[in-house]
Amino acid sequence: MALGALVLLAAQAATSFSPQALFDAWPERRVVATSAPCLRHDELQRRLGELAARHPQRLALESLGRSVEGREIQLATLGRGPRRVLLWSQMHGNEPSATPALVDLLETLAGRDAPEHRLILERLTLLAVPMLNPDGTERYARRNAQAIDVNRDALSLATPEGRLLKAVRDRFKPELGFNLHDQNRRTTVGESGVLATIALLAVAGDKQGTLTPGRARAKRVCSALVRALSPFVPGGIARYDEDWSPRAFGDNLTAWGTPVVLIESGGIPKGRAHDFLTRLNYVGLLTVLHGLARDDLARETPARYERLARNAEGGFVDAIVAGGRVLQPPGLDPYAADVAWDVLDDDLARAACPAAAGPPGPSRIREVGDARFLAAAERRDAAERVLVPALAASVRGYAASAWLDAAALDAISRLGVARVRWHVAASDREAARQAALRLLAPGRTRIDVVDGATPELALVIPGPPAPLSAPVALDAALAALTRGAWREPGESLARPGRLSALVGSAPDEAPPLRPDAEASLVVLRPSGSGKLDPASLTIEAVLLDGRPAGGGR
Repeated sequence: MALGALVLLAAQAATSFSPQALFDAWPERRVVATSAPCLRHDELQRRLGELAARHPQRLALESLGRSVEGREIQLATLGRGPRRVLLWSQMHGNEPSATPALVDLLETLAGRDAPEHRLILERLTLLAVPMLNPDGTERYARRNAQAIDVNRDALSLATPEGRLLKAVRDRFKPELGFNLHDQNRRTTVGESGVLATIALLAVAGDKQGTLTPGRARAKRVCSALVRALSPFVPGGIARYDEDWSPRAFGDNLTAWGTPVVLIESGGIPKGRAHDFLTRLNYVGLLTVLHGLARDDLARETPARYERLARNAEGGFVDAIVAGGRVLQPPGLDPYAADVAWDVLDDDLARAACPAAAGPPGPSRIREVGDARFLAAAERRDAAERVLVPALAASVRGYAASAWLDAAALDAISRLGVARVRWHVAASDREAARQAALRLLAPGRTRIDVVDGATPELALVIPGPPAPLSAPVALDAALAALTRGAWREPGESLARPGRLSALVGSAPDEAPPLRPDAEASLVVLRPSGSGKLDPASLTIEAVLLDGRPAGGGR
């Protein structure tokens, strides 16, 4: 074959194994369709068994032992090369992103006969332990069933999971380890305001950060990961905290002779699902394994990794309403302030896992005041707007269950009501609680069931409000909620006690909109006169527990 043809074939092979080609091919090559937060031990075991049955000559499965609660932990071995690489995931049960990526990677290498794959399998032996902490995974919790953090058990070895990992390390003495984790999804790349979708660390083996040949290799791996993944998350790769952690497995494996590369999957870019993190792990791991097999990543230098900005926490929130004036009890005058908050849905809820059945995660206000230096996933400009706490109202009697359904609550939500106090007799209280629980949904008015003798709030809702066409003036909303019973024309919201009555706040209570409280507020647009009476204020947005009211409709 002519030299030109050989060069062309080599170029085509390299292109077919480029990070972009791997990224594009992953949806068809993935064997674990379940989103990482939803993947449980039973399915993982089934998937690994199927892999071994499909590729009996290439992939070997070995039972390493069992977790505290008796779940089997398996080692998958692939390749026949003299250089051993250890990869493990989910030693924290609620950090799952890389687990399906490991299974997909094993299937790709075992099931596809391509030059790049053959090179990896001829020169490397891969030792993979997906889901080291299956008991924590079952609960979607960081720690194992003993309530011990497995990643802080490298010295005591009090956990069976930690002992298994140490035994694998000592038995095979791999030249490199990949410790695959997830970090806080609101971590940013330095002070850039960009989410750290991936954070990397070439883990040191001592407090001084001694640069051994093995750790130099780990730094080259990190540089190769930056090169491979940066096109998919521009500016979204950070350098993990380098503080020495004497109890941690990564630090100790490095000290024991297996330098470790830490990969932390973090913030999910807007418009992406959790599977994006799994996809990046798949692309990054395959790319660097090929580079290690080809030339030990000789063309990489640590510089690309060392230039990364460090992880930073506290500078990113889920949402900000910026530039408005806040009016809330106990004060009487609106004041300039932004309101910033997080919505604390966990991965299970975001991935719509079956295990996520239950109430939505709460919101938590992070800042009331100057939030100009916070980055946010969503930002609403509230210039010349007035922000007030969402309203509270009462509903009388269990007979209201005839109309108090999802549609009625959504209509009530969109009129600015965050909480309904449902006054029922003791004999009906349990049935009312069950009905309230069934109606609980993100962005919907919450029902609190109370004793029939509990004092009613100023707003009393007698039935479902009549439909109103947007935009809705606040006085029209109050009239619709109360079927015309609320009539105080011309009275300013800043009148003593007026706003307190509408939001259900006692005069001596702390302001409803404050750090650590839930983010339930109404954005009001004043008329040209700037008056604060309900007739001069139009409802522009309602946010209940941090989410658009009534499903955002």
